[in-house]
Amino acid sequence: MLSCKGRILNNADKGDPIKNKYSEGFEISRIEEGYILKVKNHFDENGTGAYEYLLSSDSECESNNNIIIHIPVAKVVCLSTTHCAFISKLDRISTIKGISSPQYVYDDGIRDMILNNEISDIGFDNQINYEKIISINPDVVFAFGVDNAGVASFQKLTDAGIPVVFVEDFTESTPLGRTEWIRFFACFYDKLDYATEYFDSIENNYLSIVKEIKNENHEKPEVLVSLPWKGTWWVPGGNSFFANFIKDAGAKYIFDGNESSESIPLSIEEIFVQAKSAEYWLHPNDASDKKNILAVDSRLKEFAPYINAEIYNNNLRKNLYGGNDFWESGIIHPDIILQDLRQVFFKDSISGRELYYYRKLY
Repeated sequence: MLSCKGRILNNADKGDPIKNKYSEGFEISRIEEGYILKVKNHFDENGTGAYEYLLSSDSECESNNNIIIHIPVAKVVCLSTTHCAFISKLDRISTIKGISSPQYVYDDGIRDMILNNEISDIGFDNQINYEKIISINPDVVFAFGVDNAGVASFQKLTDAGIPVVFVEDFTESTPLGRTEWIRFFACFYDKLDYATEYFDSIENNYLSIVKEIKNENHEKPEVLVSLPWKGTWWVPGGNSFFANFIKDAGAKYIFDGNESSESIPLSIEEIFVQAKSAEYWLHPNDASDKKNILAVDSRLKEFAPYINAEIYNNNLRKNLYGGNDFWESGIIHPDIILQDLRQVFFKDSISGRELYYYRKLY
């Protein structure tokens, strides 16, 4: 039960739902004092589990059963640079006090804060410094659940009274679905109206580009993605975030017949057979030229796409420490990524524009 200014919110009071357009991983309901947020537990075997968070602008709110997050939040810790991108677009980077692996942040404003020791490095993965987080005493920690064991590892923060919010944007199967998570983050800053207006503008841009591509009625080139890692070639599932990017850009993803939204492990031999007709090859890991590809596996010099396809990587905007802006600002600018892909696949459809996230490998 939640008591705010004398009003009691019980389990039957779920607020007024605010419907998402694309995202399937979170729900927002508005209540008088703020919001009730739900995040789907991607790792729940029954597919019905969810995390629930109570956000209140009433500093006197108390709850017997849940930690209440008072909004707008003033201090946050981010376990992913993607989280930083959402917060930056909301113009609230000053609230970021801790980041996991801050060297990988691309955002100039956040990098300045890191260099000025305004943001702490709180470690990564199983090296997370929980004591450092507790000393920061943030209003919320934005985390992500790798698996149930990973989720359980944050219990010591919850026990210390620090709310841990699991962000599952990476499970979305569509580009706009992932971008729509800006509305989720906006609730913590009480800027939902602003975020909704921003998302609507991005959606309009994105859908306009999709419509233009369809109207141009191009032949659909075949596209391969990724590069082997320790002998296994992980390719995006046919219903994954990036597979849908390729589809919206007017191309044909070689593995689009697979309905998974997660990555699929294949052998190099399988890729040699199934991808031999690929006309474009995207995202070969960290490669910045074709020699880097052969350094992964010398057999690839006989691979048909290595010889015949045009190869592009998404690391044009990469800093000296390895931070790749494609996975940061690109999450909130899918329209720019889509325009890049359109330019890669159909060069004649756009003139005078330089690629923003992509580079061609030679």
